[in-house]
Amino acid sequence: MKREFIPGIVHGLNIDEYHAMPAISKSGLDSIDLSPAIYYARHLDPNRPPSREKSGQLEGHLAHCAILEPEEFEKRYVIGPTLNRNTKEWKAFVAANPERIAIQHDQYEAAIRQAASVRALPEIGDVLASGQPEVSAFWVDEETGAECRCRPDFVHDATSDSVILLDVKTFSDPSPNEFARQCGRKAYAKQAALYTDGYEKASGKTVRGFIFLAVGNEWPYAAAAMMLDEDSLEAGRRHYKRNLRTYAECVKTNTWPGFSDGITLIRLPQWALTNEE
Repeated sequence: MKREFIPGIVHGLNIDEYHAMPAISKSGLDSIDLSPAIYYARHLDPNRPPSREKSGQLEGHLAHCAILEPEEFEKRYVIGPTLNRNTKEWKAFVAANPERIAIQHDQYEAAIRQAASVRALPEIGDVLASGQPEVSAFWVDEETGAECRCRPDFVHDATSDSVILLDVKTFSDPSPNEFARQCGRKAYAKQAALYTDGYEKASGKTVRGFIFLAVGNEWPYAAAAMMLDEDSLEAGRRHYKRNLRTYAECVKTNTWPGFSDGITLIRLPQWALTNEE
């Protein structure tokens, strides 16, 4: 049974229950950005296959838990023997621990070092010392009437009427210059703007900042805290609003168009043309 959509803030909502909500999220808007047909296929089609865990997804979950909910780590995960995961011994260990996810020692070490690296950042340790992880926010977009949702990794209560939102990202290169490029490739400005605007609507509180915590997934697990400037946030805001308008029109007409049915003339990007010259 799906949870009824009610605008506001919900603490302690099960992640599966959150994902089952029909309201549009940032990942849904990313699919809309590709094409409404792709959004429908991934999020609405009753015949869609079950989602599969992507490479590195478990390691990302481990980092999030160690950084944001360290007291939950041993409740969710259990460290197994250093064995190949295809061996009978490993499978037997997994079967003997059905209530927790079996991980190996190197995965545990990486997550603990990532958490230590993030918490060593001078301005971040204090922020993480007070607040709540995985807070779910629901609101109705005023322009389109679309039901929306977001789930910040961590919410820090800065004052009685303002908060700071944090989001953890793991990368092979967490340097600010590379992260800026990742923001462009993965539409993180759209996420920051959507979460900022949406959380304010859902909570009635001011969002004083949206901080990205980027941490390396390889030794030495370097970490950096970053915020987007106002121009970048405004670009992200325009991006999510454009996606929302497309989504709302598709819902209204119940049509989910894909790419062009005809043959599209395309052009190499400028850098590729320059290289050939």
